[in-house]
Amino acid sequence: MIALPDPTLGALCSLASALTWAVVSLLVRRLAGTLNSPTINALRTLGAGALLMTWVLVTEGVEGLLGIGLATFILLAVSIVLSGSLGDTIFFESARFLGLARAMTASMTYPMISAVLAAAFLAEPITPALVMGSLLTLGGLALIVGARPSEPDRPGHLWLGLLASQGASIAWAVGVIMLKVPLATMDSTTAQAVRLPLAALVLFATPWVWGSMGTVRDGGPALGGLLVLLAVLTAGSSLLFVVGVKHAGVGVSTVLSSTAPMFAIPLGTLFLGERITPSAALGALITVAGVAVLNL
Repeated sequence: MIALPDPTLGALCSLASALTWAVVSLLVRRLAGTLNSPTINALRTLGAGALLMTWVLVTEGVEGLLGIGLATFILLAVSIVLSGSLGDTIFFESARFLGLARAMTASMTYPMISAVLAAAFLAEPITPALVMGSLLTLGGLALIVGARPSEPDRPGHLWLGLLASQGASIAWAVGVIMLKVPLATMDSTTAQAVRLPLAALVLFATPWVWGSMGTVRDGGPALGGLLVLLAVLTAGSSLLFVVGVKHAGVGVSTVLSSTAPMFAIPLGTLFLGERITPSAALGALITVAGVAVLNL
């Protein structure tokens, strides 16, 4: 078997993470009328964390967990509380206010904030290829998202939705910077097996989640099946994202993992019967060009 170079492996995993995140976002949007954002986030991260923790215990035993130092554990904990418990929940709330398409557009500041922080604190270079590739990719994504059918926002909540999307961007960016440091000394699966349950515990400590457990119990097999699928996809997406950060670096991985809207085009065509508009097709081509430049 031919081993892929680290940057290539990281780029492919980041793109795969974007694909699964697109599906996760669609499922969360479907559940939004039944459960609130903190509850959905708590259940999906708890299920995903349980899956990854089981895998680590089966393959490595408790030794893989006991070897984590206190400083590393703190960085993992703070990074997931910021990006998962806080960032994802705020993003799902912004989608309630703005609609999923506009929320995705507004949160595209996340890769740029991440790249600046990575240059400042991790000494990752901001190369011409990174700048040009990022501009092409994010510009293409803006075309794609702008071409999608508009979703009604909640009246009077436009600015609140925009503020929420920017809060999510900042939380994701700071979280990924704090995650990069532990990944130098540990594998991606163990890192996520520790991080995801912590995110779930923080969310389960909130009153918004307590009050929704009755709805979850009354939801029946249909709701349970969706939550299980959401947990599996979350485990896959989060693991792929961490592998991308580890091998491709913060700048490249955050841009590529933000390409979820590009994957929403074929998903919408296949499962929702949505028509591909010329501007969406052009945006997809520009995004692919940006991905190619990022991997030069």
